[in-house]
Amino acid sequence: MSYKHIPFGTPEKFNVVVEIQKGGTVKYEYDEEWHEIKVSAIFKNGFCFPFDYGYIPETRGGDGDHLDVFVLGSQSVQMGTVAECRPIGMIELIDRGEQDDKVLAIPLNDLGSENIKTLEDLPFDYKTIFEEFFKELAIQRNKTMEIRGYKDAKTAMQELELAHKNFK
Repeated sequence: MSYKHIPFGTPEKFNVVVEIQKGGTVKYEYDEEWHEIKVSAIFKNGFCFPFDYGYIPETRGGDGDHLDVFVLGSQSVQMGTVAECRPIGMIELIDRGEQDDKVLAIPLNDLGSENIKTLEDLPFDYKTIFEEFFKELAIQRNKTMEIRGYKDAKTAMQELELAHKNFK
């Protein structure tokens, strides 16, 4: 499978390539030169990703990489799979002094999550989960990370549109 030609979609309905499954203890990252997913880090002490995680093709975020996304579906999606998603919000994140926002999304065909339209609809305390996740990630990767806030789906769509324009 080639990841090079996967289209973006639209800000309301975009494609995500899942790099890391929920519970994953290895961080994988798409390499644009090789057009493959490579190992980026192996975590210790049972640290793992709380949700599926990946990137949005044909985008460029504030750090110059593809825009990152947490896929908050009712079921985990296999690594390397393309999932068509819709945004429900965004985390404003500073990573080593650079903007590295994370889109929060729901798979379009996830029947267990079809009623989740906003961050407030999530059936768990997303703020605590993400704050603990990024705190430990910063420790494990020996870097500084700061959550600046959470934004709604409309703001996430604006960020997606800008990131797609930045890719072109």
